[in-house]
Order: sequence, then structure tokens, then C-alpha cells
Amino acid sequence: MQRIIIVTLSLALAATAYAKPAGPLVQMDANGSVAEQIAQVQAAIEGDDYSEIGSKDKGLVKEALGRIATRMGNHQSVEDLSPPDRLEVFNDQQVVNTILTRARADSRMVCNRERMIGSNRHQNVCLTVAQRRAAQEDGRKALTDGQRTFPRDKGVAN
Repeated sequence: MQRIIIVTLSLALAATAYAKPAGPLVQMDANGSVAEQIAQVQAAIEGDDYSEIGSKDKGLVKEALGRIATRMGNHQSVEDLSPPDRLEVFNDQQVVNTILTRARADSRMVCNRERMIGSNRHQNVCLTVAQRRAAQEDGRKALTDGQRTFPRDKGVAN
């Protein structure tokens, strides 16, 4: 129990934090070749910059890219499409951009210099934003569950 509290507090009260610089942002837009953008997105979702993208979100991105590729057909630019198809492509591009933006933010690596328990030495602890959030939630859950599991002393009057 104490170990969980200490780990949670050490994550929350880290002395120094720094983030690894991320690569360029991958997003789809109406400018440029759609085929190139699709290839960039497919490569990006398999890379480290988007490592925290879930399988459900990855599937949604792949489905949206498939719909975009189908609607584009032999056209090189979104401007060549009919207005209804253009609208559908823009909607799918927005889905892709939203998921990629969220996954990139969660995949950002943040390193903290933390003092290890029982030592004066510092150590770098690097976790993604999503891993830090999960550790914090797990610590909070363990703390509240630990408080609930201890029965009250029946002999003590309140």
C-alpha cells in the first residue's frame, strides 16, 4: 500500500521534466497529392510518434483512408471530385486528423528526473503521456480501493 502511494506521489511530484522532440505532424488536407498523404498516414500510424494509438482508432483511420482512396479513384486532387464526394473526403480527412492529433499527444515521451526510494541518486524515468495517465489512475484506484477494503474496528465507538 505504501509503495503504491510513494510511486503515485513520485510520479506527481517529479522534480524536472523534459519531452523528446517529436517528428513532423502528419495530417491530411486538401492541398497536395492525396495518395502521398495516405501513404504518409499509413507509415505514421505504424511508427513511434503514434505508438499510443489504439487498435480501434487504428482501424477507424484505415477505414477512413480506404474510403478516401475509393472516392478519389483516378483523381489526383480533391478539387477534381464532385461536391458530394468532396464533402465525404473532407469528413474522412477530419476523422483521420482528429485521431492522429489525439494519438500524437498521448504518444509524446516525457522524461522526469526522480529520486529513487531509499537513495539520494536520481534516475531518469521516461514514459509516454498515456502511460503516465494510466499509472496515475492506477495509483489513485489502488489508493481508494485500499481505503475501502480495511474493515472498521468493531470495538471502537465512534
